[in-house]
Amino acid sequence: MKKIIVLIILLLTVMSCSELTELEAGRQQRLRERGRECRYNYKGELQHCGYIN
Repeated sequence: MKKIIVLIILLLTVMSCSELTELEAGRQQRLRERGRECRYNYKGELQHCGYIN
């Protein structure tokens, strides 16, 4: 009985992790599609990059 409960808990954990991975991948895809805008100082050094709305 204990083995079955442990197996169910492990399966739920794996399923939760895979769902979180899919959500994170979707978020990264949306950010890449938005594009980025970077600002540089007078020396040409990178100061800040932000996502375009």
